[in-house]
Amino acid sequence: MHSVVNCYVTTAIEVRYRCPCCGYKTLEEPGTLQLCPVCWWEDDGQEDEDASEVRLTVNGQLSLNQARSNYSDFGAAHPRFLPYVRKPRSAE
Repeated sequence: MHSVVNCYVTTAIEVRYRCPCCGYKTLEEPGTLQLCPVCWWEDDGQEDEDASEVRLTVNGQLSLNQARSNYSDFGAAHPRFLPYVRKPRSAE
């Protein structure tokens, strides 16, 4: 007598959200003050609508527009963050 065993393999799909500064999918949840490892922007919920504002919160004197410009020019939201950032991974 043979028994049949049902076997299910499940794979967790990791959902990531785009960083508003560098654009890479590095964030587990948007707007939750998570630090992006690619550009070192702390996601405080700032988006395109208010990107020119300096909120004087977790990102200090940086507006999102300035951080984006810095990332484009230097590879980090601010040049002082260069020692901490990493290159984006292919899945991001």
